[in-house]
Amino acid sequence: MRAPAAAVSPFLALSASLLLLLATSVAANGYGGGDAPAGPSGGYGSHDDASSGPKGGDGGEEGGVYHMAAYEKSVDGLDAEFYRKSCPDMEGIVQRAVRKAVDADYTLAASLIRLFFHDFAVEGTDASILIDVPGQSEKYAEASRTLRGFDLIEEIKKEMESKCHATVSCADILTAAARDAATAAGVPYWPLKYGRRDGKDSVAGEADRRVPMGGQSVTDLVRFFESNGLTIMDLVVLSGAHTIGRASCGAVRPALCKLKGAAAPMERQYADFLRRKCGGAGEGEYVELDGVTPTEFDNQYYRNLMRGRGVLDTDMMLLPDSRTGGLVRAFASQPSLQFAQQFAQSMRKLGEAQVLTGNEGEVRRKCSAVNY
Repeated sequence: MRAPAAAVSPFLALSASLLLLLATSVAANGYGGGDAPAGPSGGYGSHDDASSGPKGGDGGEEGGVYHMAAYEKSVDGLDAEFYRKSCPDMEGIVQRAVRKAVDADYTLAASLIRLFFHDFAVEGTDASILIDVPGQSEKYAEASRTLRGFDLIEEIKKEMESKCHATVSCADILTAAARDAATAAGVPYWPLKYGRRDGKDSVAGEADRRVPMGGQSVTDLVRFFESNGLTIMDLVVLSGAHTIGRASCGAVRPALCKLKGAAAPMERQYADFLRRKCGGAGEGEYVELDGVTPTEFDNQYYRNLMRGRGVLDTDMMLLPDSRTGGLVRAFASQPSLQFAQQFAQSMRKLGEAQVLTGNEGEVRRKCSAVNY
């Protein structure tokens, strides 16, 4: 397995100006501006990773005492050495397959990241999105209609079973595949911990109820992220995945319908382009989420929002909202590496939220079916 060029620091890799912005915003409204209800710490957006830095510096020190931020704490049952003896080439198998697939089709990188997020959205990362029960499982939800990457994960699982039978969970494979897809797209490498178990339940209705698919307010998105152990920082950062990938015209049309009276008006010339592209197009027509640098994992997504060139309605709402707008402006003005490093941190957190470990769940023999 090729050694990574660099690993992400365990602390937030943000510049001093971005940290100052975060501290000012937290002091002003605790990230709970708008109509967000108060959380247990006095603000709906109570921020472990954002607030610990400005208060005590990068090391989370306050009064000379180090306080470990929640995002740094280990998850019971997850271990970087989990497969060291039972399947030592686990990461190599995943990395080689993902690199080969992304080299053949660069759009697959964004698809694997999206598949990972959709799995996380329903009861955490447990590979429930991969279960294939026609008309019943999450894979067949309306929210899953344009997901891709299922075949690749199943191919990886097949190779894994041939070398390490009944050992590596599909949840761990999907997590590693999403990391390797992101690094193939240009995100700095980040180390992973393993030991996730696979869920046994997968219900299409749950995916349609939980997965954000457009039409939500920023408050809805904040509630979704925080109910799953993530923060407003993670919301803004993970939305930045839209710096690569494409959207179907069906997903773009809601933004076009909301142009009149929208809080964040779309640039007229760009709106005209989207109307021409998607006005009479079917679901098979796609639009680049970042029309400027669609194949580069950079901060152009945030710059596009600043110019009124967001493609999805949930993207366009981030800039005018007091809870998220400052972060959008900060990432737009920072070097792209700052965003990419923070994206790696948020992806790692996503993969450790509400996971099954120990005796929970199972290790599936096939990712598309539960064991019998």
